[in-house]
Amino acid sequence: MNSRERVNATLNHVEPDKIPIDLGGNQSSIHLKAYKNLLKYLEIEDQNIRFADFVQQIADPCEAILERFKIDIRYIRPTGGMIKIEDIDPLYEGKFVGVYDQFGVFWGNNANKNVENILYYDPVIHPFADFKSVQEINNFDWPDGKDKSPFNGLREKAKHFSETTKYALSAHPSGCIYEYTTFLFGFTKVLRYLRTKPELIIAAMENLLKYWIDYNTTFLDEVGEYLDVVSINGDLAEQAGPIMNLKIYEKMIKPLELKLSQKVHELANVKINYHCCGSVPLFIPHFAEIGYDAINPVQISAFDMEPCSLKERFGKLITFWGGLCNNQKTLPFGTPEQIREEVRKNFDCLMSGGGYIASSIHNITAEVPPENIVAMFDAANEFRSYK
Repeated sequence: MNSRERVNATLNHVEPDKIPIDLGGNQSSIHLKAYKNLLKYLEIEDQNIRFADFVQQIADPCEAILERFKIDIRYIRPTGGMIKIEDIDPLYEGKFVGVYDQFGVFWGNNANKNVENILYYDPVIHPFADFKSVQEINNFDWPDGKDKSPFNGLREKAKHFSETTKYALSAHPSGCIYEYTTFLFGFTKVLRYLRTKPELIIAAMENLLKYWIDYNTTFLDEVGEYLDVVSINGDLAEQAGPIMNLKIYEKMIKPLELKLSQKVHELANVKINYHCCGSVPLFIPHFAEIGYDAINPVQISAFDMEPCSLKERFGKLITFWGGLCNNQKTLPFGTPEQIREEVRKNFDCLMSGGGYIASSIHNITAEVPPENIVAMFDAANEFRSYK
């Protein structure tokens, strides 16, 4: 099998020849500092180091790195969508330094820090923080999802990629409904408003849904015939479980996410890779009903996320995308041999029957030693064969 066939087989729960391996997505890439250390360790030169996502400070890995680790997936990135940054030179706003996104959220860090030492940027200025009415939300200057400018030249690039390579092609995140309300209002305020002012959160999500439907209609009209996977974000959980009552999720959030999923599947013959950190077993049956084909990043260190148990309970419902090695303990602080053994065990749990794509559990963080990164991907290649 080639890489594209391998990825599509496993997403259809058919055992491929090998477990597909991913590196380079918005939640499966590598911090810029770790990336530079890795390049030096492997004696690989990247003459055009680029951000895959500025606020996370993650790199877009060069082809030499992707080939070294036998990565099966490549990513195509418009100049807009989740974050549309015209100029990524950080701005100073009061006590923060950072950048604005196209929704008016300011992603910042402490202005007293040296910018070179900042590891990532958080949403710190929320444009809806003082909104009190649905009218204010509806009257907000929402970005135009029908704007074609972020996709200039993208069709030709995707077509060339599809015709000249055998890799699977995935898109950057092109959807984020509930999670983006936490950026617009502030995280704790949204959790409070879900119970006390649900009409405000619903209004914001409905406007976000309209934007993302328009965005995907425009985007997939350009490149949908060449894509294999579309990514959608929606962090609904934390380490111990869901961040809201499941009844609230089913009533307020699930119906809107279902509409977006249905629209994406209507527009193109693609699979949807849904990103949700934390402990997600209570959500997985809902994700499958919505039409999400894969769940990422499979945070095995969270509550009730033991890999063998996940596969036994949900392996026929959804593809697991991630789960390669504990990124909170083993990957940054373990030995190469400990990493190799953990990768082997996780593969033994997750690979049966297809339905598994191996990647780091979220992005590889800045402090991870390059020899541990190499150990993780080398182990993945050592144990990935089905025969």
